[in-house]
Amino acid sequence: MGPVLAFIENKKISSKDKNEVELGELLLSLNYLPSAGRLNVDVIRAKQLLQTDVSQGSDPFVKIQLVHGLKLVKTKKTSFLRGTIDPFYNESFSFKVPQEELENASLVFTVFGHNMKSSNDFIGRIVIGQYSSGPSESNHWRRMLNTHRTAVEQWHSLRSRAECDRVSPASLEVT
Repeated sequence: MGPVLAFIENKKISSKDKNEVELGELLLSLNYLPSAGRLNVDVIRAKQLLQTDVSQGSDPFVKIQLVHGLKLVKTKKTSFLRGTIDPFYNESFSFKVPQEELENASLVFTVFGHNMKSSNDFIGRIVIGQYSSGPSESNHWRRMLNTHRTAVEQWHSLRSRAECDRVSPASLEVT
């Protein structure tokens, strides 16, 4: 393969659709403790989040919602960090999920920019679990299921609400 063909192949692989906006990335760690029936989630950090407030930077936080089948079961949130698009959270959350219900569980991660004057600004979302929003999310869930009691860490590219709603019924169940 000549250098021009290699260049074309690399461009094809790495190029994004012209209309696609980069929403940022989220680093998550998941583990499941079967004996306790606990699904543990660590929201470690985010990077290059879409800036929602041009004058002051974003004040991002992550909302984590456990959906069982198509029913919202539990909602938890990280703290919001002022004026950054690259927040470090290092916050842990634990959800009670009996082992027999794990295959029907989905975790919806939605990143918002905190806004005190009006409703919070949507930045991006991913869904991991039964109704994953993409192959990367499905892979993370599978790896977690195959390694009980061991934390499995992975970066995820945030998706638009419309994209998640289109591919994941769990996304439609949350706000």
